[in-house]
Amino acid sequence: MVTMDELRTQSGDVDFHRGRRMFCIRNGKLTVAPEGTAMSHLEWFEAEGWITKDNAREFMDSTIRGIFLPARHALFFYKGMGFFFDTAVVKEASRWAEELMSALALDRHVEIYVGPPDAVIHGTQYRQERLGTIESVTNEVRTTQSSGRASRVAEREN
Repeated sequence: MVTMDELRTQSGDVDFHRGRRMFCIRNGKLTVAPEGTAMSHLEWFEAEGWITKDNAREFMDSTIRGIFLPARHALFFYKGMGFFFDTAVVKEASRWAEELMSALALDRHVEIYVGPPDAVIHGTQYRQERLGTIESVTNEVRTTQSSGRASRVAEREN
């Protein structure tokens, strides 16, 4: 079980933290952390006044968050006291990809993953899955949201 202290910035995390951009989806809105911050998500949420000792675990479990990692040209989405994902995280990653592209000035070829950038973080093993690129997941979302019109057009083109 991951503790709150493990979600705080460790000395070895500072360079990694400064090189990535954090984001979260809260109350149906995308919020992006300041560029170059060494804070962890937990510390950022505390600084914003969104969490207290009493609701921290509940907030971390219910809030989808993630990072853009320029070194990997990739977005990572997860939630929980660790870096977990479920079908809701997968759905939201696809749903918010285009808005993140705009907010962070990313290109359509940025890779999208659920789970953390590393399989092992502070000694804990995590699952990770590639969903595609911003372009491929936003095309899938549009196709499934349409009233079948896009799929009928695709059938005619094939």
